[in-house]
Amino acid sequence: MDRLHLFEWEDQPWCPKLFRNYITDHLQLLQKLVKLYHPMVDKILRGLDHTASSRVVDLCSGGGGPWPGLIEVMNGKGQDIQVTLTDLYPNQETFDKLAEHTNQQIAGRMESTSAFDVPADLPGFRTIFTGLHHFRPEDAKKILADAVNKRVGIGAFEGQERHWLIILMVPVAVFVAALLLTPFSDRLSAQKLFFTYILPIAPLLFAWDGFASCWRTYSPRELRILTRDLESEEYRFEIGQVAHRPLPFGPKMRLTYLIGLPQNN
Repeated sequence: MDRLHLFEWEDQPWCPKLFRNYITDHLQLLQKLVKLYHPMVDKILRGLDHTASSRVVDLCSGGGGPWPGLIEVMNGKGQDIQVTLTDLYPNQETFDKLAEHTNQQIAGRMESTSAFDVPADLPGFRTIFTGLHHFRPEDAKKILADAVNKRVGIGAFEGQERHWLIILMVPVAVFVAALLLTPFSDRLSAQKLFFTYILPIAPLLFAWDGFASCWRTYSPRELRILTRDLESEEYRFEIGQVAHRPLPFGPKMRLTYLIGLPQNN
């Protein structure tokens, strides 16, 4: 299947804040519930160890992504990691809540932050979860090139893939999940309930974005093409997939990962 860069509601600057926050909040809640990115913990810790860093700069963070769950796992391994969440459209309310709940171990940067040019005052190993597919190839390459040029590590992770079964399953699964999880989500309001259960625009937008995300996701082969002329003796990329069954009754899914690390630190 060829990659299709389909329209996603969350990407649009004119997308109403209510719906953008709905999508990112539910995505964060769903990822934590199914422990989607837990298989990536050891790879992130190896990246931190290689770069001699205990700080993570998360790009395109949305509602916090999987970090609330990942930080618990890392704490259980005796790792003291500090995470800074960043986004082009920072979700201040969510960032503040995460900072409070984690005693500032996870904190948000309130200034709009471009993944193309991460400010020098944000050192650390970079991560981007369920985010690289939002960018066309030339822009995805800019994100990786910024890490290469500034000699910092980066990890990009995608929990969905471009496979016909996943493409069919994801929109149905996220629509149902939205109906089930909304009462447990942040910022519960009459407006959110109305657009979930009376006029279900919000879960439909969430389902469409899940469908589009599968079509947009880069395969390992495509990631190798993206990084081909970024690699050198001074910077290397590891690209692969890890099988994972997020639900005991569901099919196995393959998490796609890309780890970029400066050499000879």
